[in-house]
Amino acid sequence: MNAIPTAQRHHIALSLAHRWFAFFEAPGGDLEAHLAIFDPQVRLSGHRGQRLFAQDHESLRAWFAAVPDEVSSHHILHSVYEDLAPDSGRLAFLVAYQAPGADGAVHGSIISYETQIAFGGEPRFLALDKTPMLPNTRPVFEPSWASNRVLARLHAELGGLGEAVDANSQDLRSAMGDNVNALSVLTNAPDGSSSYEALASWIGGEPAAPSSLRLAVRDDVREPLPTIQPLVPA
Repeated sequence: MNAIPTAQRHHIALSLAHRWFAFFEAPGGDLEAHLAIFDPQVRLSGHRGQRLFAQDHESLRAWFAAVPDEVSSHHILHSVYEDLAPDSGRLAFLVAYQAPGADGAVHGSIISYETQIAFGGEPRFLALDKTPMLPNTRPVFEPSWASNRVLARLHAELGGLGEAVDANSQDLRSAMGDNVNALSVLTNAPDGSSSYEALASWIGGEPAAPSSLRLAVRDDVREPLPTIQPLVPA
């Protein structure tokens, strides 16, 4: 993994981040498989390190068990990646979090995340810190499970990890092209859906230009990532 370019590392880091959020958004995920994206001595903290939630897999498993089972969404608004060493990097990003309340109102916040990721073998989180910054006052709940699942898969592909996911990797990578950035996904699939379509849009190519692609998605919340078949350019 040491030879992976910085741009590909950014995609891998974002793939992990989208997997992290999708796990919270639909019931039935495989916790043991999910723990594989965290270093055995992972540190999960809050408020710029002032609160420690977990410092290994055992305490992280207990933290997951204590998280309320509620409908929620997490949209990554912006991210910045930098290499820290030949085998590690830092991904900082802002997330719009929402959860419908019992009173019918939508509650939420804008949260700053800072993570460290190891690339020496299977990519894993070394540390995560989350700090609420300000209220998210959008009044309408905007689900994110399906888009997070698709983005996790697409960023894995762009990071060079697609062949480990499914046999459609070569077709998907060819359809997306090179130098992909500003990637976004639209879908209205209910949380936990096993089959749905999505629209991916991005800037890429030489010279850079906007592109989009309709995707057929086959999903299983118990699996780390969905499988995706490109359809036709939108």
